[in-house]
Amino acid sequence: MSKKVQENITTFHKDISFNGKVVGDEKIIIAGHIEGSLKTSQDLTIEKSGTVKADIISSNLILNGTLVGNVNSKGVVTITKSGRMVGDIKSKNIIINAGAQYKGTILTKANSKLNSPQKRSANKNSRLKTKR
Repeated sequence: MSKKVQENITTFHKDISFNGKVVGDEKIIIAGHIEGSLKTSQDLTIEKSGTVKADIISSNLILNGTLVGNVNSKGVVTITKSGRMVGDIKSKNIIINAGAQYKGTILTKANSKLNSPQKRSANKNSRLKTKR
């Protein structure tokens, strides 16, 4: 007997305008207008009609609409050809499709273990010291 798992999704429809802080542990889809901050442990999708002025923390982000704000993602940030963004991105992987508009800085987290301060100091201390 298989058990069907219901997926929780919060949707801000295009007639919805929200100003404030959104925090959740489920997928969020935005087709309306949001200002403030967004944090979810799941995926976030901004639809073509969606406009967001907020800093975002999410698992993955798909941007089809407009975003002004910074993104911190554990997974993949995808800016589609209709996507428009101004802000900084920190993510493991970033995809910017042809036709997308982006202005900001990008920091990938892919090599964060190699660049950690402990690893760098261990490498610095492991150099051989010789007397001449």
